[in-house]
Amino acid sequence: MLEVGDNMKKKKLINLFIIIFIVFILIIVLFISIRKITYEIDYATKVDNIMADTVEIEKKYLIDKENIPFDLSNAEITKIEQTYICFSPEIRVRKINDGKEYTFSVKTNITTDGMTRDEFENYITEEEYNNLIQKREGNTIYKTRYQFLDGDYLLAIDIFSGELEGLAYLEVEFENQEEANKFEMPDWVIKDVTSDLNYKNGYLARYGIPDSFFEYTK
Repeated sequence: MLEVGDNMKKKKLINLFIIIFIVFILIIVLFISIRKITYEIDYATKVDNIMADTVEIEKKYLIDKENIPFDLSNAEITKIEQTYICFSPEIRVRKINDGKEYTFSVKTNITTDGMTRDEFENYITEEEYNNLIQKREGNTIYKTRYQFLDGDYLLAIDIFSGELEGLAYLEVEFENQEEANKFEMPDWVIKDVTSDLNYKNGYLARYGIPDSFFEYTK
């Protein structure tokens, strides 16, 4: 009888352990799900707030793509083909993710620090895109963008290919000037190139990788 009783106790303990383990796993899954949902809401809100304004406020940093301290597989990944149809004013079109979307943008009134300019952007059709790129100026830029939220800031890492192979940027977009002023340059970047016109995409399309790039990355 004692042996039967002991076996019953063992079974109860095992069952209790299994229940506790299942509950523990469910709590972890729930926690991860809540975190993911919260991040997605915060990310979408941040993007919407930035896109709602016609003024672009952005800082740009030259980086080494081999020393990026983030897991980019968790970012929103966008393949971009960027073609300029005018450099003054700056007018460009983009083919996004192999033709899933097309955009038309006009950027004007850049400030002397290179951080702020007026921006108008809208979606266009494939036919409109194909007509516009017939007026291209300079070379088409090919890059993959990895965009994600890091704390309160929206970060985008652009890794270039084609004629600009080897070049990589960290771009940080801000909702307002106050937010931009608070942002501190990360210690893992190579150089702040926000004010250097040679690193603007329009200049890259015309002149390619700046000579200073090879000095900065020695």
